[in-house]
Amino acid sequence: MTKMKTDSSLTPKILVVDDEIELERLIKQRFRKKIRAKEFDFVFVHNGAEAIEHLTEEDQIDVVLTDINMPEIDGLTLLDLLPDINQTLKAVVVSAYSDLSNIRTAMNRGAFDFLTKPIDFQDLEITLKKTLQYVRKIKETQEKLEKARLN
Repeated sequence: MTKMKTDSSLTPKILVVDDEIELERLIKQRFRKKIRAKEFDFVFVHNGAEAIEHLTEEDQIDVVLTDINMPEIDGLTLLDLLPDINQTLKAVVVSAYSDLSNIRTAMNRGAFDFLTKPIDFQDLEITLKKTLQYVRKIKETQEKLEKARLN
């Protein structure tokens, strides 16, 4: 059994980028217990431009959950920009556009995974946990390399 995290800095932070306002309410409702237990912390923005602004100001984001079709900067363009902002950051794309072309484009631009709308929240939770585990391993490896470099 894993210990519950109590320090908010240890709570995994997920940036949700979607212009559908209803999604924020749904995520807060479906993940209510997990948010209270500090298993997840969600931050919501409504387009890629807001996401970039938030990511450049806040370095504690672990995963980006993004739609494809949004105003200003779309999700595919956002995927291209993420490595310049934070190399360890991983993105999961959630989109109603589930054709193979969009999925391949998203994956080729660095998406860690792709989910379709309407969202299966159980699948989303599994995907977020898997993605967060991957990000955690990357960060641990980077820390070990940095320690080895300093010694």
